[in-house]
Amino acid sequence: MSLVRHVATATSTNDLARAWADEGAPHGTVVSADHQTAGRGRLQRRWASPPGQNLAMSVVLRRDWVAGRVPWACLAAAVAVAEVAGPAFRIKWPNDVQDAHGRKVAGILAEAEWGEGRLRYVVVGIGVNVAWSPPDLPHTSSLAAAGVDTTPLALRDEIARALLSWVDRPVEALAAAWTERSATLGRHVRIGAVEGLASHLLGDGGLAVRVAGGDLVEVRSGDVEMVSGGPA
Repeated sequence: MSLVRHVATATSTNDLARAWADEGAPHGTVVSADHQTAGRGRLQRRWASPPGQNLAMSVVLRRDWVAGRVPWACLAAAVAVAEVAGPAFRIKWPNDVQDAHGRKVAGILAEAEWGEGRLRYVVVGIGVNVAWSPPDLPHTSSLAAAGVDTTPLALRDEIARALLSWVDRPVEALAAAWTERSATLGRHVRIGAVEGLASHLLGDGGLAVRVAGGDLVEVRSGDVEMVSGGPA
């Protein structure tokens, strides 16, 4: 890690990380907060938790990537979180980390900044339920509930080190690690209007789904719903 900054409160760690990246923060800069007042996830969803209970962090990545390589930053973060959390944790495409019972414990949001025809930086935001999960959302859980004994800041440092290692590995190695921990591949899924068997990752991090009739449909965004009663 090049630089670590921790604050008590932030609108979101991605906001802080983007601001510091615009000021020249180097590759590997890590930002974390005890509490976010406007944390966000994918599809403009809000991410909130009590102060000091969970991990909110963002990492600045500066790499000369083409557009198709950028989504792999999210996949690398998911692999890093699952790796640090333990062998029972799995990844739901594209970027949720789940416990052994399929309950979400972490989510990831990557935001890329482009300028003058090149990638300036990517900020990867990671939220992990460490000691608390929303009581009104039964499909979520926490690391503590799964028996993982850690603190938000200790977890931050482990995840940052793992992420910075994974982002520089070949895509083939990252795809293999993601596939090994996948809770999605080989399952019958529904993503919007697309329903079929989740087959494999695409070269840009998208998901190939084999639909009725055998055709492969390429999906690059959306929420995965596991369909019971579908073919294994």
